[in-house]
Amino acid sequence: MKTCVINAATTAKRMALIGENGLEHLHLEQQNKHKVVGNIYLGRVVNVVPGMQAAFIDIGLSQNGFLHRDDLASYQRVNGHSNEEKSISHFVHEGEAILVQIVKESIGTKGPKLTGLLELSTEEVVYLPHGNYIAISKKIEDEAERKKWTDYGQSYRQEQEGFLFRTAVKDKTIEAITQKLDQLRSTYTQLSQKAASVKAPALIYDAYHFIEMGLSNLLKHKVDEIIVDDFHTFESLKKKQMDRNITLTYYKEKENIFGHYQIEQEIDKLLKRVVWLKSGAYLVIDETEALTVVDVNTGTFVGKKSFRETALLVNKEAAVEVARQMRLRNIGGIVIVDFINMSSEQDRQAVIQELRKETLADYVRTTIVGFTELGLLQLTRKKVNESISTALTKPCDICSGKGRTFDDDTVVFQIERTLLEHKYKDDEAIWIETRASVIEKIKKEGVLDRLKGMTHMQLFLTPSSHAHCTYTVRQIGSEEEIKKRIKR
Repeated sequence: MKTCVINAATTAKRMALIGENGLEHLHLEQQNKHKVVGNIYLGRVVNVVPGMQAAFIDIGLSQNGFLHRDDLASYQRVNGHSNEEKSISHFVHEGEAILVQIVKESIGTKGPKLTGLLELSTEEVVYLPHGNYIAISKKIEDEAERKKWTDYGQSYRQEQEGFLFRTAVKDKTIEAITQKLDQLRSTYTQLSQKAASVKAPALIYDAYHFIEMGLSNLLKHKVDEIIVDDFHTFESLKKKQMDRNITLTYYKEKENIFGHYQIEQEIDKLLKRVVWLKSGAYLVIDETEALTVVDVNTGTFVGKKSFRETALLVNKEAAVEVARQMRLRNIGGIVIVDFINMSSEQDRQAVIQELRKETLADYVRTTIVGFTELGLLQLTRKKVNESISTALTKPCDICSGKGRTFDDDTVVFQIERTLLEHKYKDDEAIWIETRASVIEKIKKEGVLDRLKGMTHMQLFLTPSSHAHCTYTVRQIGSEEEIKKRIKR
C-alpha cells in the first residue's frame, strides 16, 4: 500500500510518498526559492556568444538565462529545410525581446536554462506551438492506438504546431483531448497577446503549482491513499476527477502530519553523512560542487561464508539504498560509488542490475556508466534542482562549510604563533579568549609559563561563550583594563 502525505497547512508545503519499505519520494517547497521551471518570460537578449552558439537572456531574475541556438524556434524552422549550420547571430541579436521558457532551475552560479520551443501541457497531452511534429508515448505499445493518435494529431494541428500524446491519453476520448488542446491553444494565444503589450523582461506565464506538480509525479506510483492536513486543499482535491480507487482523507489531528507519519525523522536522516543499512553495513555520502561520492562499508556485517559472498550481499543492499538516497536527497550530476572490492565481473553486473532496477522508480533520469579500472562505479543523475542539503542548510560560519574545526593542540600552537607577533610591543598584557578545553590544556601542560616568558607580558585567559570558537587575542594597554581582567 502506498500513501501520499501532504503537509499543506503550513507556509512551506511538503509532500511525501510512503510505501511498504518506508519513505519513497519527498517534495519540499522552499518559500524563498520559488520554482521557475515551466515559466514563460518575455526576455531581453543581453549577450550573444557565437563561440558557444548561445545567448544570455535577461528574464528579470537574479541571474541571466542561458539559451542555446538549437533551442530556438527560428533555428529549428531553418534547420529543417537546410543543411547549412548557421550561427546563432543569424537568429538573435543583442537588445532583442524574445519569448522563452525555463527548462532547468539555476544552480549555484549557473543561471536557468532556457528554450524558445515553448510547451504547455496537461496530464494527457503536451502542446508545442512551434514543435512541428507529432509524438506518442513509448509506453503506448498498441500499434492501432498509436496510429489513432498520430492520425488525429496530423489532422488537428495547424501550421507549425506539434503535440506529444502522453500515456494517460489511452483512457480518453478524442473529444476530451480536443477540448484540452483547444484550452492550451487559447492559453498560448493569450500569453502571446500579453507579451506584445508588456516591456521585457516580464513574466508572461507562471507554471508553478506545487501541489499539482508534486501530486502529478507521485500518482505515477499507484497511490492507494492521499492524506492532507489542509481543508481547502482537501476540498480542491475532492473536486478534481481523481482515480476512484484512491482514498482521500482529511487529517484533523493536532500533531504535525509529517511527525505523525515519522517523516520528520526521515528528513533529519537525509541530512546526515552516514546511512546505516539493515545488515549492519553503512554508506558515507559526501556532496561536493563537482560530484557526489558514496563510500560503502561492511560495518558490523561480517557474513557467514566467503569474502566474495559478503561483499556481494553488502554491495547489492547498498545499491538499492544508493538509488533511494539519490532520489530522496535529490542528488544530481556525477555520482561515484566506492563499493566493496569485487574481482568478479559477474558480481559487478549483478550490482549494476540491482541499481538499475531501483532507479526505475525514479522519475528523474539516471544513467549508469559502469565500473572504472579502480573499481569505482560511475553514474549520473539529471540535475533538475538543488539537493535537499543545499535547500535546507547553509555553510557553517565557524568552519567555513568544511564541517570540521581545529583540535585543541592546533589551537594552542596557533595562539603561540600569534603571541610571538606581540613580543616586542609596548602593551602591558594580552587577553586570550578561547575554548575552555584549550585553556585547561594551556594551564596543565606548562604552556602558560612558556608564553609569559616569551612575551614578557601578563596573560589573561577566559573561556569563550561560543562553543565552536577557536581563539581571539586582544592587547591591553592600561592598568585599569588589567584590573578589570584580574577581577574576572
